[in-house]
Amino acid sequence: VLNGFFGYTNARRTSGSGSADIWYYALGLGFPDLGKEGNLGGLVVGAEPYRGDTSPNDLSLHLEAFYKYQLTKNISITPGVIWITAPNQDAGNPDGIIGTVRTTFTF
Repeated sequence: VLNGFFGYTNARRTSGSGSADIWYYALGLGFPDLGKEGNLGGLVVGAEPYRGDTSPNDLSLHLEAFYKYQLTKNISITPGVIWITAPNQDAGNPDGIIGTVRTTFTF
């Protein structure tokens, strides 16, 4: 499965003057029934929301991988990892790595 999104916001100050163009986008790949029926593997690559005048070196990228494991008909566990480069649109900041675990109960 191939998916993606693209967004644009023209943000304006509520007091005073000023505005900013904010962009964000991503492309994802999903692999249904990976390993067993009901499981799902996925990859996402994209850009965190950034001002249009951000230097290309300071662009904050979002890279994500996850695997939903269907334990039973009603319970699944989804571990994943997210890697964010140049947090806060600053290449001088160390990259962020986030581990996730989600449990879903379906009734």
